[in-house]
Amino acid sequence: MGVNWTAFEPQHGPVARYKQVAAFIRSAVQAGGLQPGAALPTETQLADYMNVSVDTIRAALQLLRDDGVVVTSQGIGSFIRPT
Repeated sequence: MGVNWTAFEPQHGPVARYKQVAAFIRSAVQAGGLQPGAALPTETQLADYMNVSVDTIRAALQLLRDDGVVVTSQGIGSFIRPT
């Protein structure tokens, strides 16, 4: 089971787009589409797939890192935090 990244549809309104992206990734983890240790696509790929800016992806990943959902190794990538 994978994640259909292109299924993300940003909503206009009071919730910042980076928070919407973070919520989408968080829900994919909770639904089992992203397993602990799974690699995320690159920031550029995510931005392309989700039709948002790389800055939005970076902000979303930072939020997910702060919440302990994602770990990032510079030059290697971002991964769902192992349990």
